[in-house]
Amino acid sequence: MSSVPVVLINCHTKGDIAPAILPAHALGAETAVRHLTASGHRRIAFINGEGWMEASKDRLRGYKRGLKTADIAFDAKLVRSGNWTLSGGHDCTRELLALPEPPTAIFCASDEMAIGCYEATKEAGLSIPRDLSVIGFDDASSSRHLEPPLTTIRVPHEDMGRRAITHIYAKREAQKLGIIAGKLQIDCPLVERKSVGLPRPHRILKLV
Repeated sequence: MSSVPVVLINCHTKGDIAPAILPAHALGAETAVRHLTASGHRRIAFINGEGWMEASKDRLRGYKRGLKTADIAFDAKLVRSGNWTLSGGHDCTRELLALPEPPTAIFCASDEMAIGCYEATKEAGLSIPRDLSVIGFDDASSSRHLEPPLTTIRVPHEDMGRRAITHIYAKREAQKLGIIAGKLQIDCPLVERKSVGLPRPHRILKLV
């Protein structure tokens, strides 16, 4: 290997031969679902990215874990793939809202898909969060300017960058930091804004 200090951010090598700093995708997704269940939601849909991607697999695992923690059975009919795109989020939301028992909340695996979710919700004549609660993932700059501002999970880019610099400039201390090899996952915190509310009473009655 090269003698130049290397640390990867938001990616890793096969076999983890180089140190890598990654977002804790699964824990972030679980945090999102826990926030929704704490607000009273039981029928929570999930719009994921491309299924082959590791981030998608991790976020799906966190979604399932959040449901299990609240003693909610996983329902595959509430999961869609929006391929990380605005149009994907839009089309998946239309499908979910057309279900005989539509969700009271949708967790989108990216803010881009959440924007599409907002558009489809508005087209359906519904209001966020009165009729539908929505959570995104990323904390993109656009998320705070939506109406209402989007509650989301922040990918800690700055924190990951700081830790990478710390590793590069303190290589001798890397063993103590736990990133001399393998992966270090950084927590993805909830950014609470205005897109999550209580489920509407008539929707709760439908699920009893």
